[in-house]
Amino acid sequence: MAEIFLSYRRQDSQGATERLVDALAARFGAERVFRDREDIVAGEDFVAAIRRSVEVATVLLAVVGPRWLTVTDASGERRLDDPMDFVRLEIELALSAGVAVIPVLVEGAAMPPAATLPASLRAFARCQAVELSDAQWEPDAERLMATLQSRFAIESDGPRPADPPTRSPGALGWASRRVVDLLDLALHPTRLIDRRETGRASDHARALAFAAGTILVGNAMLAAGLGTPTGGEPSSPTTLTAVASWLLAGELVGLAVAGLLGTLLALAWRMAGAGRRHRLVGIVWAYVYSGAWFGFCCGTLVIGSALQLIDPAILERVVLGIREAMSSGTALDVTVLARFPDPGNSPFAGTARMLMLLGMALWLATVGWCIAAWGAFRQTLGTSRTQAAVATTLWLAMVGAVFWSTRLLG
Repeated sequence: MAEIFLSYRRQDSQGATERLVDALAARFGAERVFRDREDIVAGEDFVAAIRRSVEVATVLLAVVGPRWLTVTDASGERRLDDPMDFVRLEIELALSAGVAVIPVLVEGAAMPPAATLPASLRAFARCQAVELSDAQWEPDAERLMATLQSRFAIESDGPRPADPPTRSPGALGWASRRVVDLLDLALHPTRLIDRRETGRASDHARALAFAAGTILVGNAMLAAGLGTPTGGEPSSPTTLTAVASWLLAGELVGLAVAGLLGTLLALAWRMAGAGRRHRLVGIVWAYVYSGAWFGFCCGTLVIGSALQLIDPAILERVVLGIREAMSSGTALDVTVLARFPDPGNSPFAGTARMLMLLGMALWLATVGWCIAAWGAFRQTLGTSRTQAAVATTLWLAMVGAVFWSTRLLG
């Protein structure tokens, strides 16, 4: 889905809008720019498509020309007063969904006063507008696109006209975009996931890279929360080697688990009737798994910090418990839980309990996030709620079967 939604009236600013679309497509790529009348597939529910596209957009550009406020319909009524007017509907949806709205004034138009707008659009009058004048079109458009890149982190498909072709954003720019992605994934999971489906062959590779990076960060958080897996000094070669081994093993296991669960999920959606679009399940799953893993690791980091207040060698004790369970064939959960210390025997018991409650709250929030993010599958695949319920049930059944088979074989 597109990150930039263009709202405009043909009777008011079609020429300026076409010019703006060309500039945006050249900078960000045509797939990141959405125009309602041109980009909706024939036979698709127009209102539903508009609603879905607005809600997953990062920013809505409302192109305002000289007649934007006064255009009338065939009966002489002002279009903006019609609750089903598409321009009004688009802006209302963006405002209610928390999507940023930027009025773009063209052809000498002025910002409409709040008193001239319907009550549902009064907030539009308070949005900071930008002007694209005919005399200064290129520099004005360049400032708008620079704002879209810097403020909303919309990635460019090409260099800026004034930049050298070899200029790179550097590691800091890359890291800042990843932080923005994680924040967007946490606050608006379906929006970010939908935007990452551009139809390109690289979408799967990009999703896999995102998941791999998130797994690595999560494993580092686990190591920080539970302590290094050796008793040496933090900077000693032995400890550094152990940490590197921990991160590498965790990365491989995490990717293997994600791959197995994603394969079962794609199979479940195919059985539920998703058709050929089941191939998109892997993209959605990569982001859902990343968010779930990151939330789990955040909670574990807090709980691990509480446990370290009681027993600084908690990770060594847990690893030892796992090894004993594997060698003796005893239950893994019982053996590992026996290694956890009793908070009541520590002078930091009060602080530790508070941190544990906070960590558990983060886990609960992660569960709620997963439920909300799960809707991205139905949105991406264009299926019904019934199909989504069937696919989820099948997937849980297959995961349960694999789990119990593993226990029986073990």
